[in-house]
Amino acid sequence: MIYRIRRYAAVAERIAAFHEFFNGYLLPIQLRHGARLVGRWETDAHEVIAVWEYDDLAAYERIDAAVRADPASAAARHRRRGIEPLFTDMRETFARSTLSDVER
Repeated sequence: MIYRIRRYAAVAERIAAFHEFFNGYLLPIQLRHGARLVGRWETDAHEVIAVWEYDDLAAYERIDAAVRADPASAAARHRRRGIEPLFTDMRETFARSTLSDVER
């Protein structure tokens, strides 16, 4: 398994809109194409952290290509252009578990 970790510096005044946009537009597209959301959290410092799980890097690449090609993604991008910025910075990294199967 690999995990995609995204960290967003959310605009505090628009954090509710950020969550609404994610839940209403982005999450359904991701789930439809097989992405697995481990969790999504908001910190006291208005950072939003999302962790996604994939079988391997090839699976992530297949899912990402399908999400990008989905007409609903184009609709989401169009919608997003019509609203104020929801975050000021986004960082993404991939991680692999260091625990053995026995420890999990």
